[in-house]
Amino acid sequence: MLSRPAQAHASEQALILLLPTNLYILAGCAAVVASILGVAFLSEARLLAAFKPLPLIRIKLPDYVSHTTSFVSMNCLFALSAIGAFGTNDPLENLFSLTIWTIWWVGLVLAHGLLGNLWSFLNPWTGLHHILIGYQSAPPPLKLPKACGHWIAVLTFLAFGAFEIADPAPEDPARLTKFVLGYWLFTFVGMMLFGANIWLSRCEPFTILFKLVATISPVRWLPRLSIGLPGWALFSLPKPPVSLAVFCLVLLGVGSFDGLKESFWWLAKIDVNPLMFPGRSAIFWPSVIGLLFMNALLVIVFAAVTYMGTRAANTGLAPRDQVPFATAFCWFSLSIIPIALGYHFAHFFIYALVNGQFALLALSDPLTTGANYLGLTKTQVTTGFLKTKDSVQVVFFIQAATVVLSHVISVLVAHCIAARLYHSKRQTLISQIPLAIFMVLYTIFGLWLLATPRGM
Repeated sequence: MLSRPAQAHASEQALILLLPTNLYILAGCAAVVASILGVAFLSEARLLAAFKPLPLIRIKLPDYVSHTTSFVSMNCLFALSAIGAFGTNDPLENLFSLTIWTIWWVGLVLAHGLLGNLWSFLNPWTGLHHILIGYQSAPPPLKLPKACGHWIAVLTFLAFGAFEIADPAPEDPARLTKFVLGYWLFTFVGMMLFGANIWLSRCEPFTILFKLVATISPVRWLPRLSIGLPGWALFSLPKPPVSLAVFCLVLLGVGSFDGLKESFWWLAKIDVNPLMFPGRSAIFWPSVIGLLFMNALLVIVFAAVTYMGTRAANTGLAPRDQVPFATAFCWFSLSIIPIALGYHFAHFFIYALVNGQFALLALSDPLTTGANYLGLTKTQVTTGFLKTKDSVQVVFFIQAATVVLSHVISVLVAHCIAARLYHSKRQTLISQIPLAIFMVLYTIFGLWLLATPRGM
């Protein structure tokens, strides 16, 4: 018999409670504070120079390459959907469920943070769209109002978060297949009506997500292979509109609540005994409301700290030198992307270690017919790394280190953004004080999420 983890993708926490997690949290906060103090004494010129990339070789790929890979990706999606619809009902044996949640949602997001934007080649829409539309110069039938901004993407991603976090059975293969194919059709219709570039760049949340996460990668492939410090590509982006700034914060809010909703603290708030968990369907609405509240609170708090920093930095400046609050809010929202990616890794690390093994077994026997294409017949899924204090300590250290490192990168990025907005070091430092406090407090919150016991 293979051991099977809970389908709510929660990591086991029993042994973590025996670790000196308070020391980890203090050390993590100390590292973030040290980065804040260090960057305060570093000249803006040197910091900005450190984020300049090193260009290597120019790479030019013909358009048919991305169209071909997209078309292949679409056919792979449809083939996997057939497995989801007609294959085994066990989500830990069905290749479709494991591909969507483990390989795509966990693995591909992290891959973008390391390797750059792969989604422009892997998305399952642009290939078919090119076959049907080609290079026609006729405008699309409808025009998306400019006022829509990225709000459709914000709402769609919140709906995705609600499905992942609150739905009673998000990993059920048949249910997930309907959700995925329905979303594929929704996106393709949007592309046909409003144009592929407009819909994907403004309304399709995963295209936007992957593009943003790819800016954290030290590598960018097109149009020129370039390398640099993680986050350097953020500075090549234009100023985001308010709707995209909110989207950046929602990425962090959804990930944060995904961890919070499993904690004993949250379950106690909604009157659920974690030792007698009634099932996800019993807490559907508290989970949805909590998700929306968490994201609204994060946007409000981030706006408040940005406003305080901007107002303090603008004091004494001539009106032409003052930085508007909306401008600061939009630019500083980009500094949240490294934190969101770090939380994504930390939250799903154990889930990926366990379910990644199930995914390999499913790849070896995709139709559950007894095939053994990868030679893994005698392989058993193990969770042994969660059964000793030493191994759990290593797991927690990796998770905590990732959270801290992501905050340090965010501190550096935010300071660089401030240095580009303000003309003096004094204004730059003043503008960063409230945001720095926010970063430290969120570090405490993130490390607490990793250390706190979970009941789902």
